[in-house]
Amino acid sequence: MKIKKSLLIISIISSSVNILLAQQYTYKVDLRNVIKDRVKVTCIVPKQSAEKVDFIFPNVIPGSYALKEYGRYIKGFVAYGENGEKLKVKKADKYNFTIEGAAQLQRVEYYVNDSWEEKKATKFIFQPGGTNISAGKNFVINNYGFFGYIEGNKNLPFEITFSKPSDLKGYSYLDITALSDSTDMLNVIGYDLLADNPIMYCQPKEASFKVGNTEINICLYSESNKVSASQAAEIVKPLAKALEHFFGALPVDSYTFMFYLADPNNVPKRKGKGLGSGFGALEHNHCSFYFMPENSNFKVLEEDLKQVCAHEFLHILTPLNIHSKEIEDFNFRVPVMSKHLWMYEGVTEYFSQLVLLQDSLQTMDEFIKEMRSKIYQSSTFDKFSMTDMSKNVITSENQARYLSVYSRGAILAMMMDILIIDKSNGKSSLKQVMMELAKKYGPSKPFNDDDLIAEIESLTGPEVGAFLKASIVGSEEPDYKYYFNLIGYDYYPMFKKNTYYFGRFGLTYNDNKNQLSFSNVEINGLGVQEKDVLVSINSEAVNMENIDRLFESYFSDNDDGKDVSIEIIRDGEKMRLKASPQKAVKQMSNYIAPVNNPDLKATNNINKFKGAVN
Repeated sequence: MKIKKSLLIISIISSSVNILLAQQYTYKVDLRNVIKDRVKVTCIVPKQSAEKVDFIFPNVIPGSYALKEYGRYIKGFVAYGENGEKLKVKKADKYNFTIEGAAQLQRVEYYVNDSWEEKKATKFIFQPGGTNISAGKNFVINNYGFFGYIEGNKNLPFEITFSKPSDLKGYSYLDITALSDSTDMLNVIGYDLLADNPIMYCQPKEASFKVGNTEINICLYSESNKVSASQAAEIVKPLAKALEHFFGALPVDSYTFMFYLADPNNVPKRKGKGLGSGFGALEHNHCSFYFMPENSNFKVLEEDLKQVCAHEFLHILTPLNIHSKEIEDFNFRVPVMSKHLWMYEGVTEYFSQLVLLQDSLQTMDEFIKEMRSKIYQSSTFDKFSMTDMSKNVITSENQARYLSVYSRGAILAMMMDILIIDKSNGKSSLKQVMMELAKKYGPSKPFNDDDLIAEIESLTGPEVGAFLKASIVGSEEPDYKYYFNLIGYDYYPMFKKNTYYFGRFGLTYNDNKNQLSFSNVEINGLGVQEKDVLVSINSEAVNMENIDRLFESYFSDNDDGKDVSIEIIRDGEKMRLKASPQKAVKQMSNYIAPVNNPDLKATNNINKFKGAVN
């Protein structure tokens, strides 16, 4: 009897395993037969025992802190039983679906609409997190916009087959297997991994290189074909090397940069106010997706991409290696948010500037200029607790405060870094604290949201703990003068500086003509007019490599008062204009400048701050 009972148990277990192995989502996506910018999706679903189930598309996604409600773009949702009969479907909530008679459910079918074509800015999903359907040319598949799941069955495997135009190639961090010229397949162990890895189909345009032991892959779609993948690689490569220096070694085996470069003249205007109509990027654990302007001038392209790529790549530190339980098992339908956006986004944004400084890809003057700008941007928000805002970020009140993580969050990270360096006598820094946290936790071990502040204090000291409680948990503005003095810099909320000026005007770059033209011209001593093309300044030909330096030294921050001669083209005719600037007093807010003769402690602090490359 014992032997027979054991065999029976083994048989039951074996049967259970087979049933579990069969439980998966089997998706088919038709990218060949696009109808009115809609893609047909079919899914054979896991067998259900309940009579009623909810089929879910995410309302909120990790890394993007606003309501998305992807179910808005799902059209013609139909559920079928095992015998092909239609089952009753009704709205589970505003944009999700309840299927009745689900014990008979065999498959669902629906069409995915293009989120990039949303006309209302208030409802628009930021392009890097949305879906683009351009038949025969490009498909941007952020998977939470294409694929759903049955609530309670999120972590089952997904098998996805794409029927696609034979001349388009699919790119993703996920492994895509080509079954034929027109059929691809991928297999994913669960929805969290699927959602974290966008897919882009386009004409093949790719590049790759290695930094240390990390494989860096680039795929690119350029609307007007102005930019190649190798050009993007030229921009990314020094950043990747700088990040390797910053970390000591990159903490991932491979990473994919996905670029959609849009003609800035063709980006549609949308009605109303909203966060989702500009250029930018969205991070994922092993890749990042970019919606950025294409530009044939390499210098302009580099400036556009450099800092945003550094920011997104740095997310491999946080939240990939340092994140809370709220992010580890994300609830896509009714999300529970973490308190620590100041770290996920603010520290990352600060590090994206610091890594450029520490690897000589940015000067100290350029770094300070960025921080000045962030102090100003921070001042445009009201006073509030960063942790409270983060925990409740999807409310309308806190949506208006969300962008503060990139200004106030970054400035607070800088002040904290300076404080850690000073109080440890240069033995530690914010980077080292973050690396300690990453070593303790890593990709699969989340921290408790309520414990993070105390844990950072234990790694740094009571002064840093007091700062966190006052300015991050609380709403106190830090004493900028005190912190900047610790690294040998002066700070003044308002400062009067003697300068010389010619009047008010700006410059606009025309990518098609590769020209710089005067714009927003008011009365000026040089006599320039709107749309005059700038050729040279004091006989030095201007280009995108030198214009920032020339414009600042001669026009925006002139401190010597010497005559300036410029060559312009007006209505096709070359002209030379010459004038002497007028003396003026320039009122400057958030003025930051090196102190004369800093003491030894401040000198040591700034050296650690600028050059502590491990």
